[in-house]
Amino acid sequence: MIHVLSSELIDQIAAGEVIERPASVVKELVENAIDAGASAITVEVSGEAFESIRVADDGCGMSEADLTLAVQRHATSKIRSTDDLFSIRTLGFRGEALPSILSVSRAMLSTRRPEDSHGSALAMEGGTVTRRSSRGMPPGTVIEVNDLFYNTPARRKFLKTAATEQRTVMDVVSRYALAFPSVRFTLVMNGRTVMNLAACTDLRHRVPEVLGRRLAGILIPFSRRQPGIAVHGLLAPPTESRQNRTGIHCFVNSRAVKDVTLGAAVMEGYSGLLMRGRYPVAVLFVDIDPAEVDVNVHPAKAEVRFRHSGAVFGLVASCIRDALALTQAPADGVQSLSASLTHAWAAPAPCSTAPLAAADAGHPVYGLRAGARRDTALLFEPGQAGRTDGFSYADKGIVGMLHATYVLLQDDASLYILDQHAAHERITYERLRSAYSGQTLRTQDLLTPLVLELNAREFSAYQEAEGLMRAAGFESEPFGDTSVAVRSVPQPLAWADIRETVMGLIHAVMAGDIPPSAAGRESLDRVLATAACHASVRAGRALTMEEARNLLSELDRTGAPQTCPHGRPLFRRIDVAEIEKWMGRRI
Repeated sequence: MIHVLSSELIDQIAAGEVIERPASVVKELVENAIDAGASAITVEVSGEAFESIRVADDGCGMSEADLTLAVQRHATSKIRSTDDLFSIRTLGFRGEALPSILSVSRAMLSTRRPEDSHGSALAMEGGTVTRRSSRGMPPGTVIEVNDLFYNTPARRKFLKTAATEQRTVMDVVSRYALAFPSVRFTLVMNGRTVMNLAACTDLRHRVPEVLGRRLAGILIPFSRRQPGIAVHGLLAPPTESRQNRTGIHCFVNSRAVKDVTLGAAVMEGYSGLLMRGRYPVAVLFVDIDPAEVDVNVHPAKAEVRFRHSGAVFGLVASCIRDALALTQAPADGVQSLSASLTHAWAAPAPCSTAPLAAADAGHPVYGLRAGARRDTALLFEPGQAGRTDGFSYADKGIVGMLHATYVLLQDDASLYILDQHAAHERITYERLRSAYSGQTLRTQDLLTPLVLELNAREFSAYQEAEGLMRAAGFESEPFGDTSVAVRSVPQPLAWADIRETVMGLIHAVMAGDIPPSAAGRESLDRVLATAACHASVRAGRALTMEEARNLLSELDRTGAPQTCPHGRPLFRRIDVAEIEKWMGRRI
Protein backbone atom coordinates (compact mmCIF):
# COMPACT_ATOMS: atom_id res chain seq x y z
CA MET A 1 0.00 0.00 0.00
CA ILE A 2 1.32 3.43 -0.99
CA HIS A 3 0.91 6.18 1.55
CA VAL A 4 2.16 9.72 2.13
CA LEU A 5 4.90 10.09 4.73
CA SER A 6 4.25 12.20 7.79
CA SER A 7 5.83 15.63 7.96
CA GLU A 8 7.93 14.51 10.95
CA LEU A 9 9.39 11.58 9.01
CA ILE A 10 9.96 13.76 5.94
CA ASP A 11 11.91 16.21 8.11
CA GLN A 12 14.06 13.45 9.62
CA ILE A 13 14.83 11.96 6.20
CA ALA A 14 15.85 15.40 4.93
CA ALA A 15 17.97 15.92 8.05
CA GLY A 16 19.74 12.64 7.31
CA GLU A 17 20.84 14.01 3.94
CA VAL A 18 22.13 17.32 5.26
CA ILE A 19 23.02 16.82 8.95
CA GLU A 20 25.51 13.97 9.26
CA ARG A 21 27.35 15.10 12.40
CA PRO A 22 27.87 18.16 14.64
CA ALA A 23 30.20 19.71 12.06
CA SER A 24 27.31 19.69 9.57
CA VAL A 25 25.32 21.91 11.93
CA VAL A 26 28.26 24.28 12.32
CA LYS A 27 28.72 24.44 8.54
CA GLU A 28 25.12 25.34 7.79
CA LEU A 29 24.83 27.94 10.56
CA VAL A 30 28.14 29.59 9.65
CA GLU A 31 27.04 29.79 6.01
CA ASN A 32 23.81 31.48 7.07
CA ALA A 33 25.79 33.95 9.19
CA ILE A 34 28.07 34.82 6.28
CA ASP A 35 25.10 35.25 3.95
CA ALA A 36 23.63 37.63 6.53
CA GLY A 37 26.64 39.91 6.16
CA ALA A 38 28.28 39.12 9.50
CA SER A 39 31.66 40.67 10.27
CA ALA A 40 32.19 38.52 13.38
CA ILE A 41 31.10 34.91 13.98
CA THR A 42 31.53 32.96 17.21
CA VAL A 43 31.10 29.19 17.31
CA GLU A 44 30.83 27.44 20.67
CA VAL A 45 30.51 23.67 21.02
CA SER A 46 30.40 21.58 24.19
CA GLY A 47 29.55 18.13 25.41
CA GLU A 48 31.17 14.75 24.88
CA ALA A 49 29.74 14.48 21.36
CA PHE A 50 29.15 18.22 20.97
CA GLU A 51 25.47 17.93 21.80
CA SER A 52 25.43 21.69 22.40
CA ILE A 53 26.27 24.03 19.51
CA ARG A 54 25.94 27.82 19.58
CA VAL A 55 26.63 30.11 16.62
CA ALA A 56 26.37 33.88 17.10
CA ASP A 57 26.84 36.57 14.45
CA ASP A 58 26.49 40.33 14.05
CA GLY A 59 24.74 40.13 10.69
CA CYS A 60 21.56 41.80 9.47
CA GLY A 61 19.23 39.81 11.72
CA MET A 62 15.55 39.08 11.02
CA SER A 63 12.19 40.54 11.86
CA GLU A 64 9.78 38.52 13.99
CA ALA A 65 7.76 37.62 10.89
CA ASP A 66 10.85 36.46 8.98
CA LEU A 67 12.00 34.39 11.95
CA THR A 68 8.68 32.56 11.94
CA LEU A 69 9.06 31.79 8.23
CA ALA A 70 12.77 30.87 8.43
CA VAL A 71 12.09 27.71 10.44
CA GLN A 72 9.73 26.33 7.80
CA ARG A 73 11.03 23.97 5.15
CA HIS A 74 11.92 25.53 1.77
CA ALA A 75 11.56 29.05 3.12
CA THR A 76 14.42 31.22 1.85
CA SER A 77 15.27 34.80 0.97
CA LYS A 78 17.92 33.78 -1.57
CA ILE A 79 16.04 32.48 -4.61
CA ARG A 80 12.63 33.28 -6.05
CA SER A 81 12.51 31.63 -9.49
CA THR A 82 14.03 28.84 -11.58
CA ASP A 83 16.38 31.34 -13.19
CA ASP A 84 17.87 32.14 -9.78
CA LEU A 85 19.15 28.56 -9.55
CA PHE A 86 21.60 29.36 -12.34
CA SER A 87 22.97 32.54 -10.77
CA ILE A 88 23.50 31.55 -7.14
CA ARG A 89 25.90 33.86 -5.34
CA THR A 90 25.07 32.93 -1.73
CA LEU A 91 26.30 29.95 0.29
CA GLY A 92 22.83 28.76 1.25
CA PHE A 93 19.76 28.79 -0.97
CA ARG A 94 17.57 25.70 -0.55
CA GLY A 95 15.81 26.65 2.67
CA GLU A 96 16.44 23.12 4.02
CA ALA A 97 19.37 23.46 6.41
CA LEU A 98 17.74 25.24 9.35
CA PRO A 99 14.53 23.15 9.41
CA SER A 100 16.63 19.96 9.10
CA ILE A 101 18.73 20.94 12.10
CA LEU A 102 15.68 21.90 14.15
CA SER A 103 13.91 18.61 13.39
CA VAL A 104 16.58 16.56 15.22
CA SER A 105 17.35 18.84 18.18
CA ARG A 106 16.07 21.16 20.86
CA ALA A 107 16.93 24.72 19.90
CA MET A 108 16.63 28.40 20.72
CA LEU A 109 16.75 31.03 17.95
CA SER A 110 17.20 34.70 18.79
CA THR A 111 17.52 37.54 16.28
CA ARG A 112 17.34 41.31 15.99
CA ARG A 113 17.65 43.79 13.16
CA PRO A 114 19.61 47.01 13.79
CA GLU A 115 16.48 49.09 13.28
CA ASP A 116 14.43 47.14 15.87
CA SER A 117 14.32 48.06 19.55
CA HIS A 118 14.36 44.44 20.70
CA GLY A 119 14.90 40.98 19.34
CA SER A 120 12.60 38.00 18.79
CA ALA A 121 13.15 34.45 20.02
CA LEU A 122 11.72 31.00 19.30
CA ALA A 123 12.20 27.88 21.42
CA MET A 124 11.77 24.70 19.39
CA GLU A 125 11.80 20.95 19.97
CA GLY A 126 11.92 18.42 17.14
CA GLY A 127 10.96 21.11 14.64
CA THR A 128 7.95 22.34 16.63
CA VAL A 129 7.73 25.81 18.17
CA THR A 130 7.25 25.51 21.94
CA ARG A 131 7.64 29.16 22.99
CA ARG A 132 7.82 32.66 21.51
CA SER A 133 9.30 35.65 23.29
CA SER A 134 10.96 39.04 22.95
CA ARG A 135 14.59 39.47 23.91
CA GLY A 136 17.03 42.27 24.49
CA MET A 137 20.16 41.60 22.44
CA PRO A 138 22.61 43.31 20.07
CA PRO A 139 21.85 43.21 16.32
CA GLY A 140 22.49 39.84 14.74
CA THR A 141 21.40 36.24 15.20
CA VAL A 142 22.17 33.60 17.83
CA ILE A 143 21.20 29.97 17.25
CA GLU A 144 21.64 27.45 20.07
CA VAL A 145 21.27 23.78 19.13
CA ASN A 146 21.06 21.34 22.03
CA ASP A 147 20.63 17.56 22.36
CA LEU A 148 21.47 16.95 18.72
CA PHE A 149 19.89 13.69 17.46
CA TYR A 150 17.93 13.30 20.70
CA ASN A 151 14.95 11.96 18.73
CA THR A 152 17.06 9.89 16.32
CA PRO A 153 19.40 8.05 18.75
CA ALA A 154 20.51 5.62 16.05
CA ARG A 155 22.35 8.50 14.37
CA ARG A 156 24.55 8.93 17.44
CA LYS A 157 26.00 5.44 16.93
CA PHE A 158 27.57 6.56 13.66
CA LEU A 159 29.49 9.48 15.14
CA LYS A 160 33.26 9.12 15.39
CA THR A 161 35.35 9.64 18.50
CA ALA A 162 35.08 12.97 20.31
CA ALA A 163 38.56 13.95 19.06
CA THR A 164 37.62 13.17 15.45
CA GLU A 165 34.37 15.15 15.68
CA GLN A 166 36.34 18.01 17.22
CA ARG A 167 38.80 18.11 14.32
CA THR A 168 35.92 18.01 11.85
CA VAL A 169 34.39 21.10 13.44
CA MET A 170 37.80 22.80 13.34
CA ASP A 171 38.07 21.91 9.68
CA VAL A 172 34.73 23.55 8.89
CA VAL A 173 35.60 26.78 10.71
CA SER A 174 39.07 26.78 9.15
CA ARG A 175 37.70 26.52 5.61
CA TYR A 176 35.38 29.48 6.02
CA ALA A 177 38.06 31.46 7.82
CA LEU A 178 40.23 31.00 4.71
CA ALA A 179 37.39 31.92 2.37
CA PHE A 180 36.39 35.05 4.28
CA PRO A 181 39.47 36.66 5.89
CA SER A 182 37.53 39.92 6.42
CA VAL A 183 35.32 38.11 8.97
CA ARG A 184 36.48 37.58 12.55
CA PHE A 185 36.12 33.94 13.59
CA THR A 186 36.18 32.61 17.15
CA LEU A 187 35.90 28.91 17.99
CA VAL A 188 35.38 27.76 21.59
CA MET A 189 35.37 24.06 22.46
CA ASN A 190 34.26 22.93 25.91
CA GLY A 191 35.10 26.35 27.30
CA ARG A 192 38.55 26.60 25.67
CA THR A 193 39.21 29.08 22.86
CA VAL A 194 41.01 27.13 20.13
CA MET A 195 40.71 29.73 17.36
CA ASN A 196 40.60 33.50 17.64
CA LEU A 197 41.17 34.92 14.17
CA ALA A 198 41.02 38.68 13.80
CA ALA A 199 39.59 40.12 10.60
CA CYS A 200 42.23 41.02 8.02
CA THR A 201 42.41 42.32 4.47
CA ASP A 202 45.32 40.19 3.25
CA LEU A 203 44.92 36.44 2.80
CA ARG A 204 48.65 36.06 3.48
CA HIS A 205 47.93 37.00 7.10
CA ARG A 206 45.01 34.58 7.52
CA VAL A 207 46.55 31.46 5.91
CA PRO A 208 49.41 31.06 8.45
CA GLU A 209 46.94 31.56 11.30
CA VAL A 210 44.80 28.71 9.99
CA LEU A 211 47.25 26.31 8.36
CA GLY A 212 50.32 26.91 10.52
CA ARG A 213 52.61 29.77 11.42
CA ARG A 214 55.54 28.04 9.73
CA LEU A 215 53.99 29.20 6.42
CA ALA A 216 54.36 32.89 7.33
CA GLY A 217 56.64 34.68 4.91
CA ILE A 218 57.09 31.79 2.48
CA LEU A 219 53.71 31.69 0.71
CA ILE A 220 53.71 32.21 -3.05
CA PRO A 221 50.82 34.28 -4.48
CA PHE A 222 49.31 33.50 -7.87
CA SER A 223 46.50 34.96 -9.96
CA ARG A 224 45.20 34.94 -13.50
CA ARG A 225 42.06 36.27 -15.13
CA GLN A 226 40.20 35.36 -18.31
CA PRO A 227 36.75 36.36 -19.55
CA GLY A 228 34.20 34.82 -17.18
CA ILE A 229 36.73 33.27 -14.79
CA ALA A 230 39.55 34.30 -12.46
CA VAL A 231 41.81 32.18 -10.27
CA HIS A 232 44.00 33.31 -7.38
CA GLY A 233 45.39 32.06 -4.11
CA LEU A 234 48.52 31.15 -2.20
CA LEU A 235 50.94 28.24 -2.57
CA ALA A 236 53.39 26.77 -0.10
CA PRO A 237 56.80 25.78 -1.46
CA PRO A 238 57.19 22.09 -2.34
CA THR A 239 59.34 21.71 0.79
CA GLU A 240 56.10 22.00 2.84
CA SER A 241 54.46 19.01 1.13
CA ARG A 242 52.40 16.40 3.00
CA GLN A 243 51.66 12.71 2.62
CA ASN A 244 47.93 13.34 2.00
CA ARG A 245 45.60 15.94 0.52
CA THR A 246 44.70 17.66 3.80
CA GLY A 247 46.68 20.76 2.78
CA ILE A 248 44.75 21.43 -0.46
CA HIS A 249 41.85 23.86 0.01
CA CYS A 250 39.66 24.77 -2.97
CA PHE A 251 36.92 27.39 -3.15
CA VAL A 252 34.50 28.20 -5.95
CA ASN A 253 32.86 31.61 -5.64
CA SER A 254 34.00 31.51 -1.98
CA ARG A 255 32.26 28.17 -1.41
CA ALA A 256 34.50 25.45 0.08
CA VAL A 257 34.32 22.41 -2.21
CA LYS A 258 35.97 19.05 -2.71
CA ASP A 259 36.33 18.92 -6.47
CA VAL A 260 38.27 16.28 -8.41
CA THR A 261 39.04 18.67 -11.28
CA LEU A 262 40.47 21.38 -9.04
CA GLY A 263 42.46 18.93 -6.93
CA ALA A 264 43.98 17.36 -10.04
CA ALA A 265 44.78 20.82 -11.45
CA VAL A 266 46.67 21.77 -8.30
CA MET A 267 48.67 18.53 -8.49
CA GLU A 268 49.41 19.18 -12.15
CA GLY A 269 50.70 22.64 -11.29
CA TYR A 270 53.20 21.05 -8.87
CA SER A 271 54.16 18.34 -11.37
CA GLY A 272 57.89 17.66 -11.31
CA LEU A 273 58.39 19.44 -7.97
CA LEU A 274 57.02 16.80 -5.60
CA MET A 275 58.08 13.25 -4.92
CA ARG A 276 55.58 10.52 -5.67
CA GLY A 277 53.06 10.18 -2.86
CA ARG A 278 53.51 13.79 -1.71
CA TYR A 279 50.84 16.50 -1.86
CA PRO A 280 51.16 20.29 -1.70
CA VAL A 281 49.74 22.90 0.64
CA ALA A 282 47.68 25.26 -1.49
CA VAL A 283 44.71 27.61 -1.14
CA LEU A 284 42.89 28.06 -4.45
CA PHE A 285 40.02 30.40 -5.26
CA VAL A 286 38.06 30.16 -8.49
CA ASP A 287 35.70 33.05 -9.23
CA ILE A 288 33.46 32.10 -12.12
CA ASP A 289 30.18 33.14 -13.71
CA PRO A 290 27.53 31.28 -11.64
CA ALA A 291 25.88 30.17 -14.88
CA GLU A 292 29.05 28.18 -15.68
CA VAL A 293 29.01 26.06 -12.52
CA ASP A 294 26.33 23.92 -10.87
CA VAL A 295 26.45 24.08 -7.06
CA ASN A 296 23.21 22.12 -6.64
CA VAL A 297 24.59 18.61 -7.23
CA HIS A 298 25.10 17.56 -3.59
CA PRO A 299 22.69 17.78 -0.60
CA ALA A 300 25.38 19.37 1.58
CA LYS A 301 26.63 21.58 -1.30
CA ALA A 302 30.09 19.99 -0.94
CA GLU A 303 30.57 19.36 -4.67
CA VAL A 304 30.22 21.41 -7.83
CA ARG A 305 30.13 20.67 -11.54
CA PHE A 306 31.77 22.94 -14.12
CA ARG A 307 30.27 23.35 -17.57
CA HIS A 308 33.77 23.52 -19.11
CA SER A 309 35.91 21.56 -16.65
CA GLY A 310 38.81 21.18 -19.11
CA ALA A 311 39.23 24.93 -19.45
CA VAL A 312 39.13 25.39 -15.66
CA PHE A 313 41.72 22.63 -15.21
CA GLY A 314 44.07 24.17 -17.75
CA LEU A 315 43.84 27.68 -16.32
CA VAL A 316 44.47 26.58 -12.73
CA ALA A 317 47.32 24.21 -13.59
CA SER A 318 49.16 26.68 -15.82
CA CYS A 319 48.78 29.55 -13.35
CA ILE A 320 50.19 27.48 -10.47
CA ARG A 321 52.98 26.06 -12.64
CA ASP A 322 54.08 29.53 -13.73
CA ALA A 323 54.02 30.91 -10.18
CA LEU A 324 56.14 28.05 -8.86
CA ALA A 325 58.58 28.29 -11.78
CA LEU A 326 59.51 31.80 -10.67
CA THR A 327 60.60 30.52 -7.26
CA GLN A 328 62.71 27.59 -8.52
CA ALA A 329 61.63 25.64 -5.44
CA PRO A 330 63.50 22.34 -5.00
CA ALA A 331 61.64 19.07 -4.54
CA ASP A 332 61.67 17.73 -1.01
CA GLY A 333 61.79 14.29 0.50
CA VAL A 334 65.51 13.61 -0.14
CA GLN A 335 67.35 11.91 2.66
CA SER A 336 70.82 10.48 2.82
CA LEU A 337 70.24 6.82 2.11
CA SER A 338 73.87 6.05 2.87
CA ALA A 339 73.51 7.54 6.36
CA SER A 340 70.49 5.36 7.08
CA LEU A 341 71.89 2.12 5.67
CA THR A 342 75.23 2.44 7.44
CA HIS A 343 73.54 3.19 10.76
CA ALA A 344 74.30 0.33 13.21
CA TRP A 345 71.66 -2.39 13.11
CA ALA A 346 70.65 -3.85 16.45
CA ALA A 347 72.30 -1.92 19.27
CA PRO A 348 73.97 1.26 17.96
CA ALA A 349 76.54 2.99 20.08
CA PRO A 350 75.52 6.29 21.68
CA CYS A 351 75.33 8.70 18.77
CA SER A 352 76.94 12.12 18.49
CA THR A 353 76.28 14.74 15.85
CA ALA A 354 79.26 13.60 13.73
CA PRO A 355 77.57 10.63 11.90
CA LEU A 356 74.83 13.03 10.82
CA ALA A 357 77.14 15.23 8.77
CA ALA A 358 76.49 13.20 5.63
CA ALA A 359 72.78 14.00 5.66
CA ASP A 360 71.43 16.17 2.90
CA ALA A 361 71.87 19.89 3.45
CA GLY A 362 68.39 20.40 2.02
CA HIS A 363 66.84 19.07 5.23
CA PRO A 364 67.31 20.24 8.80
CA VAL A 365 69.11 17.67 10.92
CA TYR A 366 68.76 17.83 14.66
CA GLY A 367 71.73 16.69 16.74
CA LEU A 368 71.45 13.86 19.22
CA ARG A 369 72.70 14.06 22.76
CA ALA A 370 75.63 11.68 23.22
CA GLY A 371 74.95 8.81 25.60
CA ALA A 372 71.38 9.91 26.24
CA ARG A 373 69.81 6.63 25.26
CA ARG A 374 66.73 5.54 27.18
CA ASP A 375 64.11 2.82 27.03
CA THR A 376 60.37 3.03 26.42
CA ALA A 377 57.83 0.33 27.30
CA LEU A 378 56.88 -1.97 24.43
CA LEU A 379 53.44 -3.40 23.71
CA PHE A 380 54.55 -6.37 21.62
CA GLU A 381 57.47 -8.55 20.64
CA PRO A 382 59.26 -8.03 17.31
CA GLY A 383 57.90 -10.26 14.56
CA GLN A 384 59.05 -11.79 11.31
CA ALA A 385 56.07 -10.93 9.08
CA GLY A 386 56.68 -10.71 5.35
CA ARG A 387 60.00 -12.59 5.33
CA THR A 388 60.84 -15.47 3.01
CA ASP A 389 63.41 -18.17 3.73
CA GLY A 390 65.80 -19.16 0.95
CA PHE A 391 65.46 -15.92 -1.07
CA SER A 392 68.32 -13.43 -1.30
CA TYR A 393 68.62 -9.94 -2.74
CA ALA A 394 72.38 -9.48 -2.51
CA ASP A 395 73.11 -12.38 -4.87
CA LYS A 396 71.30 -10.56 -7.69
CA GLY A 397 73.25 -8.48 -10.19
CA ILE A 398 72.39 -4.77 -10.45
CA VAL A 399 71.45 -3.86 -14.01
CA GLY A 400 70.79 -0.19 -13.30
CA MET A 401 68.18 2.35 -12.14
CA LEU A 402 64.85 3.14 -13.78
CA HIS A 403 63.29 6.62 -13.47
CA ALA A 404 65.14 7.19 -10.17
CA THR A 405 62.48 4.98 -8.59
CA TYR A 406 63.27 1.36 -9.35
CA VAL A 407 66.41 -0.76 -9.04
CA LEU A 408 66.70 -3.32 -11.85
CA LEU A 409 68.20 -6.68 -10.79
CA GLN A 410 68.91 -9.93 -12.58
CA ASP A 411 69.89 -13.53 -12.00
CA ASP A 412 70.28 -16.43 -14.41
CA ALA A 413 66.55 -16.83 -14.97
CA SER A 414 64.78 -13.56 -14.21
CA LEU A 415 64.63 -9.77 -14.20
CA TYR A 416 63.56 -8.08 -10.96
CA ILE A 417 62.09 -4.56 -10.68
CA LEU A 418 62.63 -3.42 -7.08
CA ASP A 419 60.79 -0.40 -5.62
CA GLN A 420 63.50 1.53 -3.76
CA HIS A 421 61.11 3.42 -1.45
CA ALA A 422 59.16 0.31 -0.44
CA ALA A 423 62.45 -1.56 0.14
CA HIS A 424 63.95 1.16 2.31
CA GLU A 425 60.65 1.56 4.14
CA ARG A 426 60.71 -2.14 5.05
CA ILE A 427 64.30 -1.90 6.30
CA THR A 428 63.46 1.11 8.48
CA TYR A 429 60.32 -0.58 9.82
CA GLU A 430 62.23 -3.73 10.74
CA ARG A 431 64.91 -1.65 12.45
CA LEU A 432 62.26 0.04 14.54
CA ARG A 433 60.86 -3.32 15.59
CA SER A 434 64.29 -4.84 16.18
CA ALA A 435 65.23 -1.85 18.35
CA TYR A 436 63.02 -3.34 21.04
CA SER A 437 64.86 -5.43 23.59
CA GLY A 438 62.52 -7.52 25.68
CA GLN A 439 59.77 -5.02 26.45
CA THR A 440 61.65 -1.77 25.87
CA LEU A 441 62.51 0.51 22.95
CA ARG A 442 65.81 2.36 22.76
CA THR A 443 65.32 6.09 22.29
CA GLN A 444 67.77 8.93 21.72
CA ASP A 445 67.54 12.42 23.19
CA LEU A 446 67.97 15.42 20.90
CA LEU A 447 70.66 17.93 21.77
CA THR A 448 67.99 20.63 21.66
CA PRO A 449 64.25 19.94 21.46
CA LEU A 450 62.69 20.30 18.03
CA VAL A 451 59.77 22.75 18.32
CA LEU A 452 56.96 22.22 15.82
CA GLU A 453 54.48 25.03 15.17
CA LEU A 454 51.12 23.36 14.58
CA ASN A 455 47.75 24.71 13.57
CA ALA A 456 44.68 23.98 15.71
CA ARG A 457 43.69 20.83 13.79
CA GLU A 458 47.23 19.44 13.82
CA PHE A 459 47.54 20.10 17.56
CA SER A 460 44.25 18.29 18.19
CA ALA A 461 45.53 15.29 16.23
CA TYR A 462 48.80 15.39 18.19
CA GLN A 463 46.93 15.37 21.51
CA GLU A 464 44.94 12.35 20.38
CA ALA A 465 47.99 10.39 19.24
CA GLU A 466 50.60 11.51 21.79
CA GLY A 467 50.31 8.29 23.82
CA LEU A 468 50.89 6.07 20.81
CA MET A 469 53.77 8.23 19.63
CA ARG A 470 55.39 7.94 23.06
CA ALA A 471 54.99 4.16 22.94
CA ALA A 472 56.76 4.22 19.57
CA GLY A 473 59.71 6.16 20.99
CA PHE A 474 58.77 9.77 20.18
CA GLU A 475 58.88 11.69 23.45
CA SER A 476 57.28 15.12 23.20
CA GLU A 477 55.16 17.61 25.10
CA PRO A 478 53.02 20.69 24.41
CA PHE A 479 55.08 23.87 24.15
CA GLY A 480 52.73 26.85 24.18
CA ASP A 481 49.18 26.97 22.88
CA THR A 482 49.58 24.88 19.73
CA SER A 483 53.29 24.07 19.59
CA VAL A 484 55.00 20.79 20.40
CA ALA A 485 58.56 20.16 21.59
CA VAL A 486 60.01 16.81 20.44
CA ARG A 487 62.68 15.71 22.92
CA SER A 488 63.64 12.19 21.84
CA VAL A 489 63.14 9.81 18.92
CA PRO A 490 63.47 6.07 18.31
CA GLN A 491 67.18 5.36 17.96
CA PRO A 492 66.87 3.74 14.49
CA LEU A 493 65.53 7.08 13.19
CA ALA A 494 68.51 9.10 14.45
CA TRP A 495 69.54 9.83 10.85
CA ALA A 496 66.05 10.79 9.62
CA ASP A 497 64.38 14.14 9.04
CA ILE A 498 62.61 14.32 12.40
CA ARG A 499 60.31 17.18 11.45
CA GLU A 500 59.07 15.31 8.37
CA THR A 501 58.58 12.09 10.30
CA VAL A 502 56.64 13.60 13.22
CA MET A 503 54.49 15.79 10.96
CA GLY A 504 53.80 12.73 8.82
CA LEU A 505 52.46 10.91 11.88
CA ILE A 506 50.24 13.86 12.81
CA HIS A 507 48.84 14.20 9.30
CA ALA A 508 48.21 10.43 9.16
CA VAL A 509 46.04 10.77 12.27
CA MET A 510 44.18 13.68 10.66
CA ALA A 511 43.55 11.60 7.55
CA GLY A 512 42.30 8.63 9.59
CA ASP A 513 45.19 6.38 8.55
CA ILE A 514 46.16 5.85 12.21
CA PRO A 515 43.21 5.25 14.57
CA PRO A 516 44.56 6.42 17.95
CA SER A 517 41.51 5.03 19.75
CA ALA A 518 42.57 1.48 18.91
CA ALA A 519 44.90 -0.26 21.31
CA GLY A 520 47.78 -2.71 21.35
CA ARG A 521 49.91 -4.12 18.60
CA GLU A 522 47.82 -3.03 15.60
CA SER A 523 47.90 0.70 16.41
CA LEU A 524 51.56 0.69 17.35
CA ASP A 525 52.38 -1.24 14.19
CA ARG A 526 50.64 1.46 12.16
CA VAL A 527 52.64 4.18 13.89
CA LEU A 528 55.90 2.36 13.20
CA ALA A 529 54.93 1.72 9.56
CA THR A 530 53.98 5.37 9.04
CA ALA A 531 57.19 6.59 10.69
CA ALA A 532 59.20 4.20 8.51
CA CYS A 533 57.46 5.50 5.38
CA HIS A 534 58.24 9.14 6.11
CA ALA A 535 61.83 8.41 7.12
CA SER A 536 62.62 6.42 3.95
CA VAL A 537 64.14 7.48 0.66
CA ARG A 538 61.45 8.50 -1.82
CA ALA A 539 60.79 7.81 -5.45
CA GLY A 540 62.65 10.29 -7.64
CA ARG A 541 65.84 10.14 -5.57
CA ALA A 542 68.52 8.57 -7.79
CA LEU A 543 70.62 5.99 -5.91
CA THR A 544 74.31 5.44 -6.46
CA MET A 545 75.50 1.90 -7.17
CA GLU A 546 76.99 1.73 -3.68
CA GLU A 547 73.68 2.76 -2.12
CA ALA A 548 71.85 0.18 -4.22
CA ARG A 549 74.23 -2.59 -3.09
CA ASN A 550 73.83 -1.53 0.54
CA LEU A 551 70.07 -1.57 0.08
CA LEU A 552 70.17 -5.19 -1.11
CA SER A 553 72.47 -6.25 1.73
CA GLU A 554 70.24 -4.67 4.36
CA LEU A 555 67.16 -6.34 2.87
CA ASP A 556 68.86 -9.68 3.38
CA ARG A 557 69.74 -8.71 6.95
CA THR A 558 66.04 -8.17 7.65
CA GLY A 559 65.26 -11.70 6.41
CA ALA A 560 64.73 -10.86 2.71
CA PRO A 561 61.12 -9.62 3.06
CA GLN A 562 59.01 -9.34 -0.09
CA THR A 563 56.45 -6.76 1.03
CA CYS A 564 56.55 -3.29 2.60
CA PRO A 565 54.92 -2.74 6.04
CA HIS A 566 51.64 -1.91 4.31
CA GLY A 567 51.64 -5.16 2.33
CA ARG A 568 52.75 -3.71 -1.02
CA PRO A 569 55.19 -5.94 -2.96
CA LEU A 570 58.81 -4.84 -2.97
CA PHE A 571 59.53 -6.16 -6.46
CA ARG A 572 58.08 -7.67 -9.60
CA ARG A 573 59.84 -10.74 -11.04
CA ILE A 574 59.76 -11.40 -14.80
CA ASP A 575 61.17 -14.65 -16.16
CA VAL A 576 63.63 -14.38 -19.02
CA ALA A 577 61.50 -16.97 -20.79
CA GLU A 578 58.55 -14.59 -20.62
CA ILE A 579 60.66 -11.76 -22.06
CA GLU A 580 61.77 -14.04 -24.89
CA LYS A 581 58.12 -14.73 -25.71
CA TRP A 582 57.49 -10.98 -25.90
CA MET A 583 60.39 -10.57 -28.30
CA GLY A 584 59.42 -13.51 -30.51
CA ARG A 585 62.48 -15.53 -29.54
CA ARG A 586 60.40 -18.36 -28.08
CA ILE A 587 57.00 -19.70 -29.04
